Amino acid sequence: MQIIPLVRAKYVYAYGAVLDRLGAPRRRLLERVGLSERILEDPETIIPAHQAWSFIGSAAQTEGIDDLGLVAGDMSIQDYGAFSEQLLQMPNLNQALEAFCQLALHEYSRADFYVSRSERGTWFCRGPIDGNEAEKKHVELLVLTMMIATVRLAAGPDWHPPMVFLQTKDSSRIEQHHLFSNSIVCFGNRVTAFEVPQHLLTKQLNEAVFPKDNENYDCLNHEFPVAIRQVVGGMLFNNAPKIQLVADAVGASVRTLQRRLSEIDATYSGILEEARMQSAQPMVAQSDCPLKEIAHRLGYSDQAHFTRAFRRWTGVSPSTFRSGNAQTGAESLKPRRPR
Repeated sequence: MQIIPLVRAKYVYAYGAVLDRLGAPRRRLLERVGLSERILEDPETIIPAHQAWSFIGSAAQTEGIDDLGLVAGDMSIQDYGAFSEQLLQMPNLNQALEAFCQLALHEYSRADFYVSRSERGTWFCRGPIDGNEAEKKHVELLVLTMMIATVRLAAGPDWHPPMVFLQTKDSSRIEQHHLFSNSIVCFGNRVTAFEVPQHLLTKQLNEAVFPKDNENYDCLNHEFPVAIRQVVGGMLFNNAPKIQLVADAVGASVRTLQRRLSEIDATYSGILEEARMQSAQPMVAQSDCPLKEIAHRLGYSDQAHFTRAFRRWTGVSPSTFRSGNAQTGAESLKPRRPR
């Protein structure tokens, strides 16, 4: 396990919204794969892709929704937050396609989009998708809607690709969907792809907007030392996650996770302590949340335990830190490995 693939929660939200409309038990389906509904409060939240894909695949199978990915993707390309803001800065379709491929790595750390060009044409492609068959199908279908919606920014809302190559072998409820009303769909391919007409590449985007700055919109780093800290930090709500829960979230056994931590000279307790420390400072300084509640969110049995830990990290109590008497900045907080 050299990497832990990461994805933004907005995609879980898209599938969850469909389940809500259909009256399906979204909360139960999320909890089945170890996800909390709290991740849906911030669409830019970063979560393990293993959990996201498991939720998508199991929801489609359990609820019998053969076109879940298409329904989830039936939204405007403007509705994908920071991704949309960056994409819509591009002056023409050619640059938008290239930007899409790069921005996708900000959304999913293993995203593999590319534009294939030759004398015979230009193809918009997505490389092999991870997961079991159900997961791959419904992830691929949502991804395809985003790809087609991007081309429609230049071609218009009624444009359809003449031919679409899909990786999924399951054609259930796909060819009948309005997205493919004028398309030939070929199943069971190595990549997802469709041809983009040459004359569209230089066309200005219909939704072009003035550029916006988003300094926090970075590529997702799925290298193990960084990603494991991201995962544990993201699971700190209402309790400290047990190692088994974290192992399940990243699709590994506890033994494998412990071995990988040992290889980077870390322990799970140390990673957890670091995650608590990094979460505690902004929670104390930037909110009016009662310290007792913050202690509970970070998994401490009571406020006194939290206060002792916070003093160990910063040299001052949480109340003093909040009042502004402490001059300690984030850069001065050094994680300490528990004894």
